[in-house]
Amino acid sequence: MPNFSRPKQILWIELLGGIGDLVIALPAIRAVARSHPEAQLTVLTFAPGSQLLESDPDVDRVICASPGAARPAVAQQLATGQFDLVISDTTYEGIADLIQTYAEQRQPTPRVITNLWRSPPDHERVGERFLQILVDEGVIAPADAGPEQPQIYLTGTERAAARQQLGALYRPLVVFCPESGMAIKRWPVQNFVALGQQLQQRYGATLLLPASPAAAEIAQQLSDKAQVLPAQSLRQVAATLATADLVVAGDTGLAHMAAALAIPTITLFGPSWAKRYGHALPHLDLQGHPDCPERVIGNFTEQRCWYDRCPLEPQMGWQTCLEAISVEAVLKAAAALLTSPSPQATPEPISLAASPSPWQAVRNLLVMRLDNIGDVIMTSPALRALKANLPQAKLTLLASPAGAATAPLLPWVDQVLSWRTVWQDLGRLSLEPEREWALVELLQAQQFDGAIIFTSFSQSPHPAGLVCQLAGIPLRLGESKEADRGTLTDWVLAGSDAIHQVERNLRLIEAVGYQVADRQLSIQISPDLLAGLPPFPYLLLNPWTSCPSRNYASQRFAEAARQLSDLTGWPEPPDACLVNLYRGEARMGLHQDRDEQDLRAPVLSISLGDTAVFRIGAAEGGPTRSVRLASGDVCALTGPARLARHGIDRVIAGSSTLVPGGGRINLTLRRAR
Repeated sequence: MPNFSRPKQILWIELLGGIGDLVIALPAIRAVARSHPEAQLTVLTFAPGSQLLESDPDVDRVICASPGAARPAVAQQLATGQFDLVISDTTYEGIADLIQTYAEQRQPTPRVITNLWRSPPDHERVGERFLQILVDEGVIAPADAGPEQPQIYLTGTERAAARQQLGALYRPLVVFCPESGMAIKRWPVQNFVALGQQLQQRYGATLLLPASPAAAEIAQQLSDKAQVLPAQSLRQVAATLATADLVVAGDTGLAHMAAALAIPTITLFGPSWAKRYGHALPHLDLQGHPDCPERVIGNFTEQRCWYDRCPLEPQMGWQTCLEAISVEAVLKAAAALLTSPSPQATPEPISLAASPSPWQAVRNLLVMRLDNIGDVIMTSPALRALKANLPQAKLTLLASPAGAATAPLLPWVDQVLSWRTVWQDLGRLSLEPEREWALVELLQAQQFDGAIIFTSFSQSPHPAGLVCQLAGIPLRLGESKEADRGTLTDWVLAGSDAIHQVERNLRLIEAVGYQVADRQLSIQISPDLLAGLPPFPYLLLNPWTSCPSRNYASQRFAEAARQLSDLTGWPEPPDACLVNLYRGEARMGLHQDRDEQDLRAPVLSISLGDTAVFRIGAAEGGPTRSVRLASGDVCALTGPARLARHGIDRVIAGSSTLVPGGGRINLTLRRAR
């Protein structure tokens, strides 16, 4: 415990003038507050840094000094306050002498610490030096000295407002802070541009820049790959930084703020010394020209470059030693931070009550994903999140006939509607206005109060949005590369084409306030769907896709299957393949496959083209049931189901465009001999 009587009133003076200086002092301020919980702590500092102390539970009162009036502000507080303990990291304008005189004239004599610097070692961080001096002076208990990093407190409402303002931006979200109060501390604009291009290309990053002249120049060169934030208060900037995955900045207040918010930060140091003013891991500090002969680590304001141009400019060809930090070095640091987990500050509860979204009130929601099976499966995280956010709502999926077959795997969906739309077709669906109006009438009859249109990077949501608009659906959400003119009520500007489809779907629903707890793909398989599967373990190979360009060459696939069989000790492969083409009214009655020599060998059926209604029942007779086999589905008759009765009731014409001329091809693989 501290070795002097407990103070009741504490004054902390932080008037060095920089936002970063205040952030560096935060661990020491917090340690003092926690060593003396019964005392009232007042902090005297400058605006706008004073905003960072709002909502701080360890600070009771914040007083702002007027610019250029540091000494009068200190004198006023000492004249009107009854402070038992005064701590200052500021000595200019005779402030230290003013504090010492205050201590000499008061009874009982208050404890004062007028200089927290005291020539720190070159490689000791300033914040750690503050804490050690306070321990040595007996002001704080050693247990309160850390190790502790600076921390800025934001309210849940502030965090939520920042997320809502940013909307569905694609991650990783990288914030560039190129501006500095001094030219000597600025990394070149062209370097930020080159870095931004690389982060976009490699990671599909979204780039944000707080408003400044340098930010505008960078954004202009990066075109639509970067966004300049509007002018904000310092706390709003902090809330924006808190949403980021990475911050890149010079040695400025924003870099210190980002690190204090536990956001992975790369800080670029030039005249100032990283090992004294930098941040602890996982943040990374890069030092420009560390062996500079002009460097004065003890006080960089004594360096010639601080008040004039870099004295090495003639021989080095640069305006600042920050130019010695290459884009490649920063990109390497970014790769380390973007691919490694980092500790985050404890999240505070987020409340959206201040600005409720109409999407939170939806009770009959339509989700449109009109592509193939895999596309619908990739909506599963979004469907799960929607159901979690809207547990009382009815969730309807509108999908293509093939996509609708996934319904048993998606328990979050209450209803599935199947439709082939002309704008999703590959030119084989004839234009029939009556069919399109029938879709409008179908949706109108359902009385949906919201529609979310999921699309791939190459698709437009506007045809579907127009159908929903004609059906009278009041809320319509989609991602678009085009400016909307009313087909959507809420639209999100498309991000990089390289964004994974799952993430694209989730960012769309997050744009209107839905929270996502789990971003992983998921399906649920009921026990009855497992009936008839071969005994475990088994290997399933599917060599076909709905898009021929995605198919692996048949000969190579066969060779891969043979090698897998050899590696796994799998039974002999099939030696016969029966090919059936179903068109028009073609069907096949119930039968059993008994012509093979070994009835223990499985029979494998592969469906290509139009969906078939497949009927199956037990070998010994009794009830049967029908199952739809879509293009690419594989049915294995093995184990107890090897001699099951089975047949084709009918083929759903036009449900696939795979087979030229339409129809269904069935490949039956078996071991005949």
